[in-house]
Amino acid sequence: MKIVVLGASGNAGGRIAALLAPGLSADDELVLAGRNQRKLAAARIAVQGPAHVLLAPADVQDLPGIRQLVTGSDLVVVAVSRPDLVGDLARIVLDAGADWCDTMLSSPSKLAALRTLEPEIEAAGRCFITDCGFHPGLPAVLVRWAGAQLDDLVEADVMAGLRIDWRTETLAESTVEEMLTELADFDLATWIDGSRRSLSWRECPTIDFGEPIGRKAVVPMALAEMDDLPRQFTSLRRCGFYVCGFSPPMDYAVLPLLMAMAKVRALRGPAVALTRWSMRHLASPRPPHRLVVQLDATGQLDGSPATASVSVAGTDAYLLTAAPVVACLRRVLDGSDRRVGLHLQGQLVAPEPFLAELARFGLTVNTRVEKG
Repeated sequence: MKIVVLGASGNAGGRIAALLAPGLSADDELVLAGRNQRKLAAARIAVQGPAHVLLAPADVQDLPGIRQLVTGSDLVVVAVSRPDLVGDLARIVLDAGADWCDTMLSSPSKLAALRTLEPEIEAAGRCFITDCGFHPGLPAVLVRWAGAQLDDLVEADVMAGLRIDWRTETLAESTVEEMLTELADFDLATWIDGSRRSLSWRECPTIDFGEPIGRKAVVPMALAEMDDLPRQFTSLRRCGFYVCGFSPPMDYAVLPLLMAMAKVRALRGPAVALTRWSMRHLASPRPPHRLVVQLDATGQLDGSPATASVSVAGTDAYLLTAAPVVACLRRVLDGSDRRVGLHLQGQLVAPEPFLAELARFGLTVNTRVEKG
């Protein structure tokens, strides 16, 4: 089996390769592809296991080069933030007869490009998985887990609390561009009171994430994996994904400005520079750092009111991104969760074994179901 990781010189891509490698065999080939040779070499040091590991200089804009690179592959992991190239890259992977997995944000343009190829993906017997990681990728899994615990699921909001030192993170320009694209399309729509509507800022809840994150105001964030949940669980009256901001100066001064700038293509350069500066100087709290994704659901169990709670937490942002990807891929590679077609990670994986795998990767996973 040949697996190619595009973007292995990046933070998430290198971590995905390191987590994936120990589960491979000596007959497997793992190709680490990326633009930065120094970072590729560092990523190679972190990869342990019996598989044959190759380093491949690669730029995803070089489509003929990527076509040659993925020839003969069985799986291509796309860990680069280039939604504008998804259509071309997906076509190349499909022509190579390989499966696909990407870690890009849940953007309409990316999903539209993949859905255009959906009939061909199914006809070729391939498995394409998109919206992989923890947001997107994890929230719908938590809701589906709660739905399996309760007879009727009534409320199931997923909340993400982030306390990250952005000064130590090396964000690629393409990642910042992807963030700005999301800001340009940002709205406050979520499923509430049995229908989808936009919240006012005053309706956004404040959540206590515990120490060291504390109480934070959260806002809804659109994820494709959440859209179908009200149909799957028809008793749902409230269901959404909410995330906290960075800091008061960042949230109330810089982000509104960035949202406006992101809508003007000519201002993208200054917007990228402002994003980098503000995240380093205004959005970086002191240690300790922590990330939490949690669900507190309500419903009915055996005719009585009941609650179901689940949380996934860690101190490393890239582990929290990479671990769900590899937890999904392991079960796809062994056939447990592989299905032909185009799938969202949050809707594809079986929740119980998926959460168990996250715990084995070192994340803190807590679950609880209570009546009354």
